[in-house]
Amino acid sequence: MASEEEIIMTPTKKGKTTHIKIERKRKQQADHSGVVHVGGGQHSGLVIAQNTADADDLGKPQLQLGFMCFLIDQKTNEHFVESRKLKFWYVEGTDYYNQVTTAYEFFKELVRPENFPRDYVGFIKKCMKQMQDERYKLAKKIDLEIQHLDKGEAPTSPGLEHVNGIGFTKEDTRPVEEIVREKLLTILESAYPNVLAVEDLVRITASEEPIVLLQLQELRSRELIREMEKGGFVRQVLDEKTGGTEVQMVKQMPTIAANQQPTIAIITALYHEKVAVDAMMENKTTYVRYKTEGESNVYTTGFIGEHKVVSTKLPQIGHFRAAQISSGSITTRLLGTFQNIEHVFIVGVAGGVPQFADYYRHPRLGDIIFSKCDSKGYLYYYCDKMTQDKENDGEVQYNLKTWAPRDMQLQRILERIEDTRQANPDYAPWERYLTEGQELLQAQDANFDRPPPDTDRLYMNIGDNQVIEVQHPEPPNGVPRRLDIPSVHFGVMGAGRPVRNEVSRHDFASRYKIAACDSEFDQVLESIVGNRKDSFMFVRGVSDYINGMHNKEWKPYAALAAAAATKAIIKMLHNPQMDDF
Repeated sequence: MASEEEIIMTPTKKGKTTHIKIERKRKQQADHSGVVHVGGGQHSGLVIAQNTADADDLGKPQLQLGFMCFLIDQKTNEHFVESRKLKFWYVEGTDYYNQVTTAYEFFKELVRPENFPRDYVGFIKKCMKQMQDERYKLAKKIDLEIQHLDKGEAPTSPGLEHVNGIGFTKEDTRPVEEIVREKLLTILESAYPNVLAVEDLVRITASEEPIVLLQLQELRSRELIREMEKGGFVRQVLDEKTGGTEVQMVKQMPTIAANQQPTIAIITALYHEKVAVDAMMENKTTYVRYKTEGESNVYTTGFIGEHKVVSTKLPQIGHFRAAQISSGSITTRLLGTFQNIEHVFIVGVAGGVPQFADYYRHPRLGDIIFSKCDSKGYLYYYCDKMTQDKENDGEVQYNLKTWAPRDMQLQRILERIEDTRQANPDYAPWERYLTEGQELLQAQDANFDRPPPDTDRLYMNIGDNQVIEVQHPEPPNGVPRRLDIPSVHFGVMGAGRPVRNEVSRHDFASRYKIAACDSEFDQVLESIVGNRKDSFMFVRGVSDYINGMHNKEWKPYAALAAAAATKAIIKMLHNPQMDDF
């Protein structure tokens, strides 16, 4: 900061709300009549003005970032919540992009976990020091608004475990039978179409065998699971409830004539993703090629528009290498069984990467993200290793695998959608398919309706068992966005075992401009490219802000939004088989 400038802090209080105005002024313009302290040494240029009784009317800020701090009083050990808002005013002529960039970088530095200030004085001091930094010179004034919330108006803390994607720590007071029943259904949905033996279900649920057997029979009576030979169980999909036919269990896939072969494959990883995709099809048939031991396969063939489509579900996917290899081999088997596939879609839920200050780029739960290639042509980044560059101040380096489609037909469709939406923001053909899907899926046991907006909460782990809840960015023009329909975003996807914690994940996503993170589809992509399929795309519905796996409430809706968006893309595809008609 130029030596002729000062950072002047003026605290004011009104009721329960404290305002800390921090302003950049030239020394000759500053009024020092009410100054109570002038910093020296490392704090040179910082000025504290006299506390005033009433907050100034600063007018509407050009940009605002709000967050909730879930704190612990070190003296009383009591938990309390503070609402903090950072309001920004900029030098004249600062465009929206630079407003967003300045605010986000300021906020990111302020709440950096390794040095997050734990008290008022430290927090305010850090704000003032950051205002001296040349990186934030476009911000001429900020107002830090702090309000201590009473218990009745304070939101519930999510707990650190929820932020890390493990789940709430609150005690589950439901009857043990109900808990075991839910666990069994979740496990069988994850494994579907694989058959699991009773002893495996007992081991995985860590429950007594009599309770497991009783709840299996309860699920069977509801037609949610099917008992197979040798006493194993599999999740049952009553496909007639989504306008199709009952699932056929077969030992071998029936032969499909060459002119009846599907040309589009849709790969899903979660049970509700598969159900949502199948709801988009017409004239469909589902085949489960099952094994009592080992991997089974499920294929649903049908039509989306004029295109013959096949969908499948990976029986398992996640962070274990065995699961990764399995997902790759199942993809290879799919593409070997249906050899006329020209386009591959990977459809389902993912974790949106928050853009805390940028309203236009910030994903909300239920939004749709299309995988659009970046300037290098890549649409997926996978990090398999993180290293530190000793020659460059320990800067983190990411060892990457990247994938790019060679056939750009799907990318050109995305460009058409972007161009159309710029001219007509209401253009959203997937909304019709989403509504139709919800009507078809009403008879399913899962709820595919859109959850209430107040369940879309955004958290950040700042270390030392401290959590902040960050408010979603507000629209620049003050007009709230509709929260009853999905917004649409375009960008690259990413994943990687080394980037699971919050700091590394945000750095990784920021460095490569990743729009959403998922549960590691590197082996699936290896198989797609290895089988010489040059046209592929991800379509994701945002179900959380981690990797898409940790928010049960939003999963069905987000999966259906992705499926509906996929249908819209497929119906825009040219089908050369129809040229002869």
